[in-house]
Amino acid sequence: MSFKFVNQPLASGLYEPEGIYLYTPFAGRCPIVQFWGEHAEYYSQFKYNGVPVKGHIGLDFAMPRGSNIYAVDQGRVIEISYEPQGFGRYIKLDHSWGESLYACLDEVAVDSGQLVARGAWLAYSGDGNGTVQPHLHFGIRIKPYNRFDGWGGFTDPLPYLSPADLLFPTEEDWETQMDFKPPALANERPGMRRP
Repeated sequence: MSFKFVNQPLASGLYEPEGIYLYTPFAGRCPIVQFWGEHAEYYSQFKYNGVPVKGHIGLDFAMPRGSNIYAVDQGRVIEISYEPQGFGRYIKLDHSWGESLYACLDEVAVDSGQLVARGAWLAYSGDGNGTVQPHLHFGIRIKPYNRFDGWGGFTDPLPYLSPADLLFPTEEDWETQMDFKPPALANERPGMRRP
């Protein structure tokens, strides 16, 4: 018996989630100060596409203001915008496997519609208006996704990043993590466009 899929070449852009290996969105190692799904009670007061949020919808990395932020994979810049009282300045990239979101940024180095390579410089970190502690909010959506699932369609990026490139909190780091206040999401209003 012969199975067609054994000898059939993979079509460009067709990936299974297990085959996604992302570049770290920053140089060096920065501590994770907020994991995926944390602070569920706090985030439940916010809505994403009309649905209460189930928890933190990405990873937050502590980093000094002005740190370089890089594309985790090749893709196209599909959105550069600003969300007051929420993500602040952000960039969204489209990839063959889904989308990546980089938020709480300062100066942006790319243009909307631009094709970027894996590891390309996108922006500086730091939320230019200084309303939140300096950090990078990083999120991903993997196709197919559902923006009405209580997570805004986002999924935990941690399994797709190399653990060797990340700095996980130690017992000494809990003090830093305790000082990090979970940033708010913008309160949704009619006609509001969410990243």
